[in-house]
Amino acid sequence: MKKVIFFGLFLASTAAQADPRDDAISAVLRCASVSDKGQRLACYDSASVRLPGAIRTPAAPPATMPPSPPVAMASVAPAPDVPPPVRHTRHSNGFLDRLFGPDGPKRAPQKTVAEFGSESIANGGAHAYPQAMDEDAIDAISGRLVTYDLSGGALIATLDNGQVWRQVSGEPLGHLQYAASRYVATISRGGSGAYVMKLNGVGRGLPVRRIR
Repeated sequence: MKKVIFFGLFLASTAAQADPRDDAISAVLRCASVSDKGQRLACYDSASVRLPGAIRTPAAPPATMPPSPPVAMASVAPAPDVPPPVRHTRHSNGFLDRLFGPDGPKRAPQKTVAEFGSESIANGGAHAYPQAMDEDAIDAISGRLVTYDLSGGALIATLDNGQVWRQVSGEPLGHLQYAASRYVATISRGGSGAYVMKLNGVGRGLPVRRIR
C-alpha cells in the first residue's frame, strides 16, 4: 500500500513533465490495471527500477511557436517639403523696351512672395504679365495647398500663404487623388499672359493667374 501511495504522489508531481519521463510513467500506469494483487506488486517493483533515472531526467522545454512575420504596413509617400522662392535672374531690358516702349510693362516689380502674380488680382484673373522684369527679385514661389476646388472643371487652389490661383486654360484635371495638404504647388513665370503651376504627382503644368 505504501508503494501505491508513493506512486500516486509521484504521478501527481510529474503529470506536467515532458516526454523523457513518459515511458516510466506509462509503465506505472500499466501496473495499476493489473487485477491480481501479487502480479500488480511485482509489476510496480519492476517499474520502480526505472523511476530514479526518469526523475533525474530534466523536463523538455515547452514547445515554442515560430515568430510571426512582421505585418506589412501600407506605404504612404510623405508630403513633400515646400521649397524656398526662386531668386530672379536679371536680363536685359532691350526686349521689354521694344515690346512695351520705354516705360516698360504695366505692372510693379515683384520683390516679395506677397507681390508675386498680384497684377491680376484687380482684374479678377482676366490677364496677367508673368514675364520677368529686371527689377523683379523672385521668379517662382511654392506653397502647400490648404484647399482646392475642381467643381467648375478648372482648378482653384488656395495656398498656405493665403494666395488663391485659378487655372485659366488647358485640359481640366478632373480630380486629384489626395487631400489638399499632400500637394505642394510651385508657380513660376510663363508666357501668353499666365503663370505656370506644377503640383507634385501631377505630370503637367497648369496655366494659372492669381485671383487673391
